[in-house]
Amino acid sequence: MSKKKKRTLYECAHARAGTGKIYCDEKYPLSQASLDGSLDIRQLAEGKPLAPKICQQCINFDRLGPPVPEDERGWLKIKEIGNNDTNHRQALREAVA
Repeated sequence: MSKKKKRTLYECAHARAGTGKIYCDEKYPLSQASLDGSLDIRQLAEGKPLAPKICQQCINFDRLGPPVPEDERGWLKIKEIGNNDTNHRQALREAVA
């Protein structure tokens, strides 16, 4: 039996990024950790998988195309993010400047 590929926000037409957040324009909560159901944009910057559980059975999932390969995700390298003493926002600003 082959393992089913998870649906990711990288390939969903309803995923939106803005004002430091990733959210669903169909109003589905992507995270229970935030009050508005959004995910922190740093997860996108770091190239995290972005495969919320709610997306796996979503009836409104609209695939844009094939998944983005893992090595092409994000724009920060893990070592660029720094240790706990580095401000993540500053690392993000420097990486995209």
